[in-house]
Amino acid sequence: MMFESADISMLRLLETFLKSAPQLVLQLSIMVQQNRIEPLQGVPAGWRRGLTPGLSASASLLSLAWMIASYQKVLRDSREDKMPMSYKGAVVQILWHLFTIAARAIAFALFASVFQLYFGIFIVTHWCIMTFWIIQGETDFCMSKWEEIIYNMVVGIIYIFCWFNVKEGRSRYRMCIYYVITLSENAALTILWFLYYDRETTSDFDALILVCVVSSSFALGIFFMFIYYCLLHPNGPMFNPRAGGC
Repeated sequence: MMFESADISMLRLLETFLKSAPQLVLQLSIMVQQNRIEPLQGVPAGWRRGLTPGLSASASLLSLAWMIASYQKVLRDSREDKMPMSYKGAVVQILWHLFTIAARAIAFALFASVFQLYFGIFIVTHWCIMTFWIIQGETDFCMSKWEEIIYNMVVGIIYIFCWFNVKEGRSRYRMCIYYVITLSENAALTILWFLYYDRETTSDFDALILVCVVSSSFALGIFFMFIYYCLLHPNGPMFNPRAGGC
């Protein structure tokens, strides 16, 4: 039953990223284009019409972070060779993915609000590279080779937004490479938007606030990631020589 629960959690995770993640980027992009988010400036009349999309985007973001942490906990609980994850660790992992996915989604939305065609090209290119990287890792989730390739292609969609470990063994180096790539992409997308955004609909102050939100959100996500691996990882601190790695 635990193994079946882990498989169901995996299916729910894939469904969430296939449905909620694109919806989140679309909602944020529309909100940026219509300039309905005005940080630190009260609640204008126009924001009342954008309140429902804002709540929907927040729910989508929370569901993405929740499903990743939920799957990791259920997976560990279903295996006797793995130490179970504490609820504190699950909460910190939710915060880790919540802030990193938020930074990623906002960077996507900002870039897509100005460069729709190039955003599509970027997403497809990133997905192809991540899928190839996952295939090279030789995962063993499915029974046949072609099913495994299809599974890797779907997991590549998750890698568009966040890190997701699908390979046994030490993952700290692969995770570091992934977040370096993600940080570079977020910075490039945000800077390009800042250089070419519509200054008639978005003020310079609001644009600066959005840039700070992307950078601070990603930094908070990395902070909670270090908290998880240094204090709350089931195998012990990541710097512990007896730990099996991240």
